Amino acid sequence: MKAVLLVTFASVESLPALSARYDGMLSMYRQQKLSRLKDEEDRARSMLAEFCLMEAVRRIVPSCPLPLTIRTEQNGKPFLIGSPLQISLSHAGAYAAAAVSTLPVGVDVERTRTVSESLVRRIATESEWAALQELGITDESFRDLFSAKESLVKRDGIGLAALKQADITKTNAVRQLRFADYVLSVASDLTAEWEVYTCGKDGLFCLHC
Repeated sequence: MKAVLLVTFASVESLPALSARYDGMLSMYRQQKLSRLKDEEDRARSMLAEFCLMEAVRRIVPSCPLPLTIRTEQNGKPFLIGSPLQISLSHAGAYAAAAVSTLPVGVDVERTRTVSESLVRRIATESEWAALQELGITDESFRDLFSAKESLVKRDGIGLAALKQADITKTNAVRQLRFADYVLSVASDLTAEWEVYTCGKDGLFCLHC
């Protein structure tokens, strides 16, 4: 299989249409996660993330059987049993996203939030801190920094405890898409230009390279 990267993302408004398409096809991994979630909004985002994943996997491998069989590595990185494809999932606010690739990949969705300088200092490396000061520390710049770092950590499967060590000033592996007050970050060694398109009436969007 040639190198490929596909990212699907959608808002919770797309949940009814995607639920109808993938009714009864949630993985055991997802069902177990849902059983521990009591808040309905958390449950909706969690389901949406897997629907995005199923859509992305089936677009790359149409014959892939559903439900997917998902496990996690020691640091929580998810992977598919019986498939060479690598995956990553994220959700925040009203959006969820999934990335599928033939190479290591990490995806993260973040919503703008109010932050303090002390919080920025806790996660930024010295070079990131210097770059932020030059550009101006804003809620949006912190959002973009945090999301980029988290996508790198997810790609490398090293756990969120390593967030401080992931330095976005020393890599060109992260690309970002900004919309409304959100950012979508994807960490991958694939560097082709993204193609962005709407998948259909369900409101699902794809990034492809």
